[in-house]
Amino acid sequence: EDSPINQRQLQSLLTKQGYHVTVANHGKEALAKLEFLRPDLILLDVVMPEMDGLTLCHLLKGDPVTREIPVIFISSLDHTTDKLSGFAAGGVDYITKPFHPSEVMARISTHLHLRLLQRQLAENNLQLAEEKRRSEALLRNVLPAQVAQELMERGSCSPQHFAEVSVCFVDIVHFTDIAALLPPEVLISELNTLFTAFDRIVEGQQCERMKTIGDAYLFAAGIPEPRPDHRRRAALAALEMLDYLEQRNQQADQQWQVRIGLHSGPVVGGIVGTRKYLYDIFGDTVNIAARLQELSRPMCINVSAAFREGLEQEFDFSCPLEVEMKGKGLQATCFLDGRR
Repeated sequence: EDSPINQRQLQSLLTKQGYHVTVANHGKEALAKLEFLRPDLILLDVVMPEMDGLTLCHLLKGDPVTREIPVIFISSLDHTTDKLSGFAAGGVDYITKPFHPSEVMARISTHLHLRLLQRQLAENNLQLAEEKRRSEALLRNVLPAQVAQELMERGSCSPQHFAEVSVCFVDIVHFTDIAALLPPEVLISELNTLFTAFDRIVEGQQCERMKTIGDAYLFAAGIPEPRPDHRRRAALAALEMLDYLEQRNQQADQQWQVRIGLHSGPVVGGIVGTRKYLYDIFGDTVNIAARLQELSRPMCINVSAAFREGLEQEFDFSCPLEVEMKGKGLQATCFLDGRR
């Protein structure tokens, strides 16, 4: 405002109502002060020297820092086109001179309240975005990435049939007996250490941890995205688990051993549950992998003939056997000893 009389009148009126007021004589001066000030609201005359109000308002609305500050024009120009120009420049209201003090205060109060509501809405939106990010991160932690993405986009995930998947069961030897001798916090800490290491190995081989069942650890290769080298990836992951345990047992107070079973074949994968999501796999392939683990030896990897297929050039196998498997009759198995 370039009129000293209007400046004093507005400043006195606003100060009495408890507002802190900063005065500028023209647009350029206001722009300079806005480098250091962030007012809650701007009262702006249209006709001023140096820089008029419309130009200043255009500049404010073009700057992300000052864009959200509400601008109320107070001007002696009262033609409809003048008011439209003010709104087009980005003003939220337009008051004509001579103004009535109660009208000015009412409009200022209204727009400050709206500004407060906008800030609260922006804060709520940020909180909602953060909650959404956390929820999505949690889904990605408990579900395969592709499945989590489909669930977030569609709200559901269709079951899928996978023609060729390698399934691995890992079970800790004598876990129940050892668990009875350990304090609960030590037991959980040990399991957390082991399974965290297994997760790292499985992820490194581009396999997918499906779930843990007590002390049993189940992972698969070739799901939810099919891959031609699923057998090789599962074999490398299983061997790395044994290497990890052997190295850990040389230094750790508590010694652990595992039995591992590996089988390849078709499975069905899908989300089970509507309130607590669990992505699981089903079929004979899973059952056979579990029975191979039961028939394995401590710190050995028991594999089926279906799993061994195509791996003889890279891996060594020993002790070929035909074993009676519950519900499956005689099955050819052998132990995966390592890479050649």
